[in-house]
Amino acid sequence: MNQDPFTDFQRLATQADNLARELNAFRQELNRVLEQNAELTIENKHLRGRLDQLSGPNKQIDKPEMLPSRRNLEKLYDSGFHICNEMYGARRENNEPCAFCTSIIYGNGDRTSSRV
Repeated sequence: MNQDPFTDFQRLATQADNLARELNAFRQELNRVLEQNAELTIENKHLRGRLDQLSGPNKQIDKPEMLPSRRNLEKLYDSGFHICNEMYGARRENNEPCAFCTSIIYGNGDRTSSRV
């Protein structure tokens, strides 16, 4: 398998040229994706700002962070199950609100979430 050095050089030069073309195409695609990402990031920022403007006066005051155990109970309740001592684990028919359950989750019996 003694090949002539010139043939080896030609083969390597062709491979290098092909690799250079592939790298150039990859660079162009990467630049396109990065440019698109920057545009979408800016658009997202503008949309979030506009959304904040639209919901500004109607925005609810931030509630204190709920404990993880209460969040889990809230998830169960939102899934349609009672979490109160009276009917624990029973399915809430038509997702009717339960004063006992909401008092356990929120402490005051008022359901502040709009998912009822």
